[in-house]
Amino acid sequence: MIQIFVVGLVVVVCIVYWLQRLAPATVMPLWQGLARTLPAGALQRRAEKLATRQKPTGCGGCSGCDKNGGCH
Repeated sequence: MIQIFVVGLVVVVCIVYWLQRLAPATVMPLWQGLARTLPAGALQRRAEKLATRQKPTGCGGCSGCDKNGGCH
């Protein structure tokens, strides 16, 4: 029983991670709801930051940018 719970939790975390990477607008309501339910603290601030994240400009933190602004 506990194995099913752990595997399910890992699958959900992976799904949320990849949705956040590929389509951040789809998980914004999740982060907003989480920010409202968490008590004040570091986790709440992190959820609020994820809920209000703007689309990155330029390379968006890419480490392989060339001098012309292109990525890789």
